[in-house]
Amino acid sequence: MDKLRNFRKEQGLSQKDMAEKIGITLSMYEKVDGGRTGASAAFMHRVKSAFPNVVIDDIFFSDNSNKIAVDKERSHDEHVSL
Repeated sequence: MDKLRNFRKEQGLSQKDMAEKIGITLSMYEKVDGGRTGASAAFMHRVKSAFPNVVIDDIFFSDNSNKIAVDKERSHDEHVSL
């Protein structure tokens, strides 16, 4: 995810620093930052909590790739809560 990586670098943070700041493991952060997995809604919420002034759409929804992953997660959550 180029925009996530660029945002992290603009903040002057390493992957490890960013993982610690948002409260996840370095391994999980590396997967999202490297584009090997999409960012979950929980991941985006953690980023927003750590950086309240950031516009999540600008980082995560510049294309449809992550929107599809989030939509699938929402659909799964809706089925689980029924």
